Amino acid sequence: MSRDKEIKKSKRRFVLLLAGLLSLAATAAFAMSAKPQTYSWHYKMTVTVETPEGLKTGSAVRAMSNAVPRIDLPDVGNPADVSGEAVVVDLGERGVLFALISHQSDHEFYNAFPTRGPSTLAGIKHYASLPVGTKGTIDPERFPGYPRLVTFTDLKNPKSVKLVYERKLYAGNAGRDKTKIDNFEELFGSGVKLKDITLEITDEPVTRGVVENYLPENFSKEITDRWRELPMAERGRLVNLITFKRGDER
Repeated sequence: MSRDKEIKKSKRRFVLLLAGLLSLAATAAFAMSAKPQTYSWHYKMTVTVETPEGLKTGSAVRAMSNAVPRIDLPDVGNPADVSGEAVVVDLGERGVLFALISHQSDHEFYNAFPTRGPSTLAGIKHYASLPVGTKGTIDPERFPGYPRLVTFTDLKNPKSVKLVYERKLYAGNAGRDKTKIDNFEELFGSGVKLKDITLEITDEPVTRGVVENYLPENFSKEITDRWRELPMAERGRLVNLITFKRGDER
């Protein structure tokens, strides 16, 4: 084969390769620019507490949504969005318990309804197809995914919020260590303890406004409006203990 023919053949291969790359880039650009399809569903969280007076429960309906990942790969997923409010459990004279909502509340849902790749395309479609009435229990030994439980020791003082219960996993010297904080009896009295936290797929509307009836009357003024006036140490303590509402109504 002559040198000129070899050069022409090489150029032809280069042009075909370039055309393929441009086509692939155009396809990827289109996929990135296209509005991703979003799936959503509602679930009810119920918190049950054992007390000497009997079982006490509280529940709230939350909305959860997630957009289909732009790239459909087994290990590629999007963080889901959860909106709604904290679960309130009225313990009468003992006080009020709140199961907080947070930017990580999607992990609580995944804990109760485990599946491989929960935020992938397959996982999102799986959850969106769960029938109303499907139930699951948050496993305290499965991580991540357990809500923080808090209370106010003085309902007239919004800064009196205290951590009641927490389960978490962290990387320690011995690898992955599990920790539990349980202040139920210290804050509510002897014989009071958490029984379980269950989730149920529902078509009920998202709960709104219930938590407002139990927060200190001056909560918004003291915590939200005057946030910058709080000492830095107090901000750091409160930041993880005051997520009572998230998102708009759906």
